[in-house]
Amino acid sequence: MLTLLLGALTLSAIYALVGFAWVLLRRTNGILNLATGAQLALGAFIFNQFATSWGLPWPVVVLGSLATIAAIGAATHWIVFRKLAGQPEFALVVATLGLASALKGVSSLTWGTEARVMREPVPSQVITFGDGVSTTFYGLCGLGAAVLVFAAAHTFFRFSSVGIRMRAAAENPVLASQGGVAVDWVYVLGWAMALTAAAVAGIMYAYQTALSFHGVEALGMRGLAPALVGGLTSIRGVIPGALLVGLAETFGTKFFGGPVQDVAAWIVILVVLLIRPQGLFGDKQVQRV
Repeated sequence: MLTLLLGALTLSAIYALVGFAWVLLRRTNGILNLATGAQLALGAFIFNQFATSWGLPWPVVVLGSLATIAAIGAATHWIVFRKLAGQPEFALVVATLGLASALKGVSSLTWGTEARVMREPVPSQVITFGDGVSTTFYGLCGLGAAVLVFAAAHTFFRFSSVGIRMRAAAENPVLASQGGVAVDWVYVLGWAMALTAAAVAGIMYAYQTALSFHGVEALGMRGLAPALVGGLTSIRGVIPGALLVGLAETFGTKFFGGPVQDVAAWIVILVVLLIRPQGLFGDKQVQRV
């Protein structure tokens, strides 16, 4: 039982990173990014290119791949979504679908479609804590990565001047721009940060399974579940949302079989949204007529 709980916790950590990418882009840019799954896969393939194909030293692999991913995120805003400013939300969502298709095509042409194994910093191993409680080394790495990302995000948004300006721009872009905040750069930074978090999740997931575009991309859509459960506008809601989804998926698969894995997240979404439509920590949308 404790091993199952630890497995659910490590799975929740990956879901939390994906949910963070969904929520951050929604809060900073107002976009429901349906290309999140494709961007997870792209980040993992770029990391694999640096690590496995080119065989670079690990510090260069980590810093170089994350910098490349952040640059792609910034370019996504400047090349695509800056041109769509002021358009209806439906147009932005359709644009993210087009972006996902484009990324899938680029990935297929560049790296092919077959699954592959990523070069490991250290051999994969099972870690036992006593009383039969065990997990994998990369599962613990995913948990540590999630803690690090959320601690950094909390510090950034709460205490840094740039983070405070991003929060202001997310709340009221017009008022923020009148107050001297460069809203365009807030959008750029939102894309860069969201893609970086998504890429970290994609990399950790690929280490625990295998690197394939379809497999990692599917994680992106399942990662929408903790964002919706916690509240699509609430960063603090991502963690409890991810825990609920991770527990439901882990224990559902254990007691009801493998097929439950694909539907557990959506069952949690349905139950929570029936009780609280804005999510556990989401803001209520009030419309005056």
